[in-house]
Amino acid sequence: MLSIYRTDFRANLRLAWPIILGQLGQISVNIIDNLMVGDLGAEALAAVSLGISIFVIFLVVGMGISMALQPLVAESDGMGDSQGASFSFKHSLVINIIFALLSILLIESFIPFMDRLGQDPGVVDLAIPYLRVCSWSMVPMMIFQGFRGLSEGLSETTAPMVAILFGNVLNVLANYMLIYGNWGAPALGVEGAAFGTLFGRTGMMLLLIFFMRYWKTGGHNHLWSYLVRIDPFKFSKWFFKKVLRLGVPTSLQMLFEVGAFAAAALMMGMIGAPEQAAHQITINAVSATFMVCVGISVAATVRVGNALGRGDGLGKRRAGIAAILQVVLFMTLAAVLIGWARYFIPALYIDDARVIEIAADLFLIAAIFQISDGVQVAAIGALRGLQDIWWPTAITFFSYLCIGLPFSWYSAFELDWGYQGIWIGLLIGLSLSAILNTMRFMRLT
Repeated sequence: MLSIYRTDFRANLRLAWPIILGQLGQISVNIIDNLMVGDLGAEALAAVSLGISIFVIFLVVGMGISMALQPLVAESDGMGDSQGASFSFKHSLVINIIFALLSILLIESFIPFMDRLGQDPGVVDLAIPYLRVCSWSMVPMMIFQGFRGLSEGLSETTAPMVAILFGNVLNVLANYMLIYGNWGAPALGVEGAAFGTLFGRTGMMLLLIFFMRYWKTGGHNHLWSYLVRIDPFKFSKWFFKKVLRLGVPTSLQMLFEVGAFAAAALMMGMIGAPEQAAHQITINAVSATFMVCVGISVAATVRVGNALGRGDGLGKRRAGIAAILQVVLFMTLAAVLIGWARYFIPALYIDDARVIEIAADLFLIAAIFQISDGVQVAAIGALRGLQDIWWPTAITFFSYLCIGLPFSWYSAFELDWGYQGIWIGLLIGLSLSAILNTMRFMRLT
């Protein structure tokens, strides 16, 4: 059966590998952030976990809105409509910037209430400046996402990858300076990691804009040719609605999943700081394998979207099925490796026997649930290429918030399963989402 999809596997990987490398580079910086902060102790690591749990909600909503651009550009590209691709980009970029500014205001409004989350007061005190600085990174991040969506929608995935890797290098250097006070910089601790994030995202935004002007594809300024068509003073309510019609449900899908994990982090904090730190370590480590699936998912979105524009029904189905099969194969191998290294990995982050023991237990559950996580993200990516958005949104809402998260709470605090119960609930939610979204794609194609 796999040999039937060999051509599709290659086509997916050709698009996916730069995205995967870029995402892995970004995740590697997050891992380095946690390794560096881990040297400051469990309380500092828990503070980063708390700050990220709140900030990532805004980040994911913004990224979801921006991801509407990829299928729109891919469909226009498949139809040969370059003007439509340019018009979609312009409207998406405006929406991205507005959302970034709104996020800063909302985060600032939420900060005074963080002491009511039931977390350790010392953790909250460290998390507040971290969150405040991170909020400003939304502006360069959302501008970057706009240019990235245009580039990837046109099947040019290398330029964003290089920009991400450049930003990652800036992030690591800034962390080294500002967390510990190296090279004459002030030692800002946890807050220094947030400044590293801000500087890194600003750098990758500026480099990608530079690439849009000078990056050549096929011997000409392919990417820039889409920008020079843009009239900065001409907007359409219909195009704004078109972008939001895809972007808002996509952001809700991502918000439901990330919100479930953020709620899980808060529940871990209610159990104790060691449990919260172990949760952060496990999420941070397994996110590296998940980024491979994200790359394949984006490839599925672009290839299914191109097939939709061409009117190629068989091409849509093959591109989506190939992506789902690829993530199953990869995540099965990753599950074996993670289970085998479940004590070794957390020991890289922190020298705390209790945290390492908890993380090792969580890695066993993560080894299983990441297969489901990979399948659901690939299926959702294929559905996004079909511009089928609201059904996956309803599925993720039901799976995470109606089934998975309530089970996490009940098993952890009513059945006294503790931290393991929280993660078993996450496993149930992800598995249900994977099954239902795959069934939806198969039905539509």
